[in-house]
Amino acid sequence: MENEQIQEYCQEALKIYEVKGAQNGLSFLVGEKFGRTFLQLKKARQKLQFLYPREEASEDHPLNKGGRALKMSYALTIQEHYSTPLEQVKHYELFLKEFVTAIKKTFTTTDIQNYFDSSPQFDSGEGESSSEDMDYSDVLLEAEEILALEDIKRLLL
Repeated sequence: MENEQIQEYCQEALKIYEVKGAQNGLSFLVGEKFGRTFLQLKKARQKLQFLYPREEASEDHPLNKGGRALKMSYALTIQEHYSTPLEQVKHYELFLKEFVTAIKKTFTTTDIQNYFDSSPQFDSGEGESSSEDMDYSDVLLEAEEILALEDIKRLLL
């Protein structure tokens, strides 16, 4: 099902490409379809970011100080309460890996590079607002979008 969905998106993007050009085809495929899934992956990862100590965490971290019983209890708690978000992350990662492969087969590297050089944006579905109307949360959202686009660019190029 998932692979079929990716293929449908790619076919639709090719139809758009034939009528309106590579920029519009990639805007649909990368900016709208791939971008939405990429942002869902980021959101799912954010839910899990504090579950495990970072590699650079000090020896003073409670999990590093605790014994085997604490570590087992913590692992079981994570499995019980966070199995759904963990599965979502795995699902999105696999889906995006297949999506990247399909995009690279559908469009040339030059087309993809030109798309990113043109300052693409995600299709948020909301009306455009002027920079004068932006508040703090709008600025943060735009910054997150810029960082996500850079991550997507690294995946596709």
